Amino acid sequence: MQFMLIAFICFQVFGFVVSNKLPNFISYCHRGDPNLNECVAKAMNQVKSHLAEGIPEFQLPSMNPLMLSEASLETGENFKCSFKNIEVYYADEFVLKSVNVNLKKDQVDMTLRFPRLRIKSIYKVTGKLLILQLDGSGPADGNFTNVECIISMSGSRFIKNNKEYVNFNKNELKLNLGHPVMKFENLFGANEELNVQTNRIINENIESILEELSPVLNKVIKEFVFGLIGRVFDRFSLDELFPK
Repeated sequence: MQFMLIAFICFQVFGFVVSNKLPNFISYCHRGDPNLNECVAKAMNQVKSHLAEGIPEFQLPSMNPLMLSEASLETGENFKCSFKNIEVYYADEFVLKSVNVNLKKDQVDMTLRFPRLRIKSIYKVTGKLLILQLDGSGPADGNFTNVECIISMSGSRFIKNNKEYVNFNKNELKLNLGHPVMKFENLFGANEELNVQTNRIINENIESILEELSPVLNKVIKEFVFGLIGRVFDRFSLDELFPK
């Protein structure tokens, strides 16, 4: 249900770029550096320390919280849900577990971990999920711990304005959401007892719910994550990102 909203968090270091000059607090990584991966990791951590207040050079707003307008999913005619006014907290606390940049093959692999995430939104849901027949709307609140994203990107080069760029056209993402705890208000209107019981069933069966929704979840996550990454590599040439 709300789990697809993790999408925006898996690579927020790549924002909307409006200048061909990186912010002065980011270290340049030279493509011939034998310690290129260590340099990229350092640059990502430099970006991380500025995420809470936002990065104007990337048109990246404050991530305290990160605001998203809307996300939705539909599994056939039996289940529909949408989330609006989404607020994501603690995304700037990500931990870069590993990164491997292979410029000869135009390939990047990395693993990110988020020790904690909180997602608040306004939800609307109709249909059957597991044994639950749902029809409600109202505030939703989700707490996630130790969320892990494994990202693999490979691409091809092209020339634009006499500069060489990379288009990452083959992307894979694996997501481990840990064991989230969810709360949906007003699932059954003013019937507070039934609301409590339904939230208990949802959280007791959270792994099954995640498995059932995983195809849609991964599709939405890819659109968020790789859309953001693609904008940066479309804006910056290889020489600008990785000087010789």
